[in-house]
Amino acid sequence: MKRKAMKKIILTGITVLVLTSCFKEIDTVPLKKTIESTFTVQNSMKTTQSFYYFYENIVEEVSTASPRSWDLAFESAGEGSKVLLGWATGSLAHKTGKYNIAEVSQDEVLDYINNSDEWTFDDPAYTNYLDSLSLQNWEDGEVYIQNRGIENDNYYLIQFVEKTDDSYTFNYAKATDNQNIQTYVIDRSDGLNYIYFSYDENATVTVEPRTIEWDIVFTPYLGWWETLTPGEFAPYTISGILINDEGGVRVAQIFDENIDFEDIDSTYIATSEFTDWKGAIGSNWKILGEVGSGNLYEMDPKKKYLLKKYDVLTGVYKYFKLRIIDYKLDGEDHHPTVEFKFLASE
Repeated sequence: MKRKAMKKIILTGITVLVLTSCFKEIDTVPLKKTIESTFTVQNSMKTTQSFYYFYENIVEEVSTASPRSWDLAFESAGEGSKVLLGWATGSLAHKTGKYNIAEVSQDEVLDYINNSDEWTFDDPAYTNYLDSLSLQNWEDGEVYIQNRGIENDNYYLIQFVEKTDDSYTFNYAKATDNQNIQTYVIDRSDGLNYIYFSYDENATVTVEPRTIEWDIVFTPYLGWWETLTPGEFAPYTISGILINDEGGVRVAQIFDENIDFEDIDSTYIATSEFTDWKGAIGSNWKILGEVGSGNLYEMDPKKKYLLKKYDVLTGVYKYFKLRIIDYKLDGEDHHPTVEFKFLASE
């Protein structure tokens, strides 16, 4: 899938939303509590990758990582050999047609930066699908230019040299110093979905927990956002929820507005279609706020989900229902509050 890099869109909210409440004259009857359990993401989805794990009665944050802490991700525990750009910073790549890093001049790099519309990116919601990846043909040895998506020391040249069953070998250099070529070997690990590499550290870095230790991640990324024309999408810097599909997490979408969240029980498990699509939750649970509401985003009340996971401690599959009910913490956006309830195990 070929995609064109586009300028990021900045949307702003407008005024303050005034919430109204109704009070009874005689407040003697307790209100029905519909929220079983909730958790609020403490770190901004705009600046932090936060990994969470579902237990039956609680959801816990396992770890966090800075989006800028890594530049490349190498498939590790899986049978494939995907290599991903630093999607948490909106990293971009461009082919050069060259097979020697030292032959790619700074003038060529500048020309691509200023004149080419063929820069591509990895939308992590679609990393299940090989034809969506920027580096899908990385094994042919062609040199890529990588825009890291940061302010300084942004452009690097990368070339992949060799892949074995246990490792990847690649060369890289700063675009401003193409004669100083570094070589690095990435060793696979059975316990991790991906091994992450940082140019700044010239080393692998810890980003995600072990495969069995997390279920979903709240994260920023460059993805596809539906434009004002239905069915047409454009690149947009967003934040969303990705599932650990490599770890066996599956999600079913329940988007019927006639089905109340409170009414979803274990009977829906057998009749729902579960998917391993990493972006099954994604960012579509929030919609642009109404003009004058004061909210940049509002929660879409139609979006409810069933989450299925394999619990390695008990050897059974567990099912939960969930929805996102808020997007603020102390008045700040990008802190989702998730309502969830354990439904059944099998």
